[in-house]
Amino acid sequence: MTLCLRCAPRLGDVFFAALLIAVLLLGGRMINLDGDLPRHLTFGRLILTERDIPDTEPLIYPYENRAYVSHEWLSQAVYQVIYSAAGLPGLVLLAAVLLAATFLISYNYLVEKLSLRLPVLFIVAWGAFATSLNWAIRPHLFSMFLLALWLTWADRLRRGEEISIWRFPVLMALWSNFHGVFIAGALVLFAFAAGWAADFIFSQGESLKTGKRLWLALMLSLAASLLNPGGVGSWFSVLGFVNNQYLMSRMAEANPPNFQLPEMRVFFLFLVFSIFLLTVKRNRFSAGQGFLLAGFSAMSLTAFRNVHLYGVVAPFVLAEVLMDLRSLPLLHRLEATLAQVEDQIRGAMYPVLTVLFFGALVFLSPISKALYRFDPQTFPVDAVRWLKANPQPGRMFNELNWGGYLELNLYPQKTFVDSVADVTGEVTSEYETVIALAPGWEDILEEYDVSWVLMPVNSALTQKLAERGWRELYRDGTAAILAK
Repeated sequence: MTLCLRCAPRLGDVFFAALLIAVLLLGGRMINLDGDLPRHLTFGRLILTERDIPDTEPLIYPYENRAYVSHEWLSQAVYQVIYSAAGLPGLVLLAAVLLAATFLISYNYLVEKLSLRLPVLFIVAWGAFATSLNWAIRPHLFSMFLLALWLTWADRLRRGEEISIWRFPVLMALWSNFHGVFIAGALVLFAFAAGWAADFIFSQGESLKTGKRLWLALMLSLAASLLNPGGVGSWFSVLGFVNNQYLMSRMAEANPPNFQLPEMRVFFLFLVFSIFLLTVKRNRFSAGQGFLLAGFSAMSLTAFRNVHLYGVVAPFVLAEVLMDLRSLPLLHRLEATLAQVEDQIRGAMYPVLTVLFFGALVFLSPISKALYRFDPQTFPVDAVRWLKANPQPGRMFNELNWGGYLELNLYPQKTFVDSVADVTGEVTSEYETVIALAPGWEDILEEYDVSWVLMPVNSALTQKLAERGWRELYRDGTAAILAK
């Protein structure tokens, strides 16, 4: 019996496996959510092939030779390496590992800090569930993982533990090359540093040494965030994009969450729960924790795309007040039993074994090839196959969400637009003018010398061009190709 206990998985191991399986089951949806993934893969291929990071826009021709540096180049290169070696199933497995590891880091740290398992599992799992609508194979998965790790370090620093200051700028230098949400790391440290200042001024109970270390970590991290190809331009690029009202209005995920939708209820209830805890247990929170939760709550309410950050941050703060649940007799007994059992467990390899086992299933099962593919009803898969056999000369005009898929398969043929490249709104505005057949739409096609178009088969543009005498070269249930 004792031997069996020593070999049993911990609660955190089971949690990791459950998250991994959930992501694998949603892998097909994550691949076909939009055209971002194939754009990132194409950019990563360029980086690896040319052994250089492009400093001008390489994939859409309206921005040809315009200055552009990807602040996600490292994640794009990683995705391309995995894709080259293991295809789309490999990318799904990587996404599953990143997401499961993100919340396992949170769970393990909070259990160590609070000596509670079941309440911590509840709050961290709720946070993970709230982020699930933002699960997609994009560079933001790396940011979720790094944010969880960053939070554990920042919280230790806030509590006055001895932790090396230099780990923050080192990780920030890496993070700022993976994804633009490296800014979230700076916001975490700023919240804790500002909270320390408020507590120091008003309560006089805070350690001066802790405050100095928090502000130093923040300053060093800000400096390290410039160690990327874009330098300070990465900050202007990210903040400029977020503050571009035109582009934000065109992105569903950049709008505030619509709580009338059933899928938003998990996030809505999490927010309500956090307000309740802040009301009845406000003395449990430091000013820094309050700033942290308030800041990321505001970000998630401003744009749905930030919910994945809230789902990582909120459990770190809210778990603090769950310590009072120890006084409940039943929970106290359960926690004591779990602690006794897990103290006897010696194995620490279950997450690795879980990844190996399910990784083997993903790569060896024929089902995964049917699940993890670009959907012909979402992307012009058959039309691209035809274009490879019948390449068209001249410039194309294309559906926006197909741009990345076309780049992945037809490069060096450049597209008119994709779902990532436009950071100013100029191309998106011209694209909308054309597909809406608004005044001047023909002038735009003439200006860019468009020779052929690839659009949804029933689009208004497809029908109008056919009326204007454009030749239909190809048609299927998803896409149509017309040429002058």
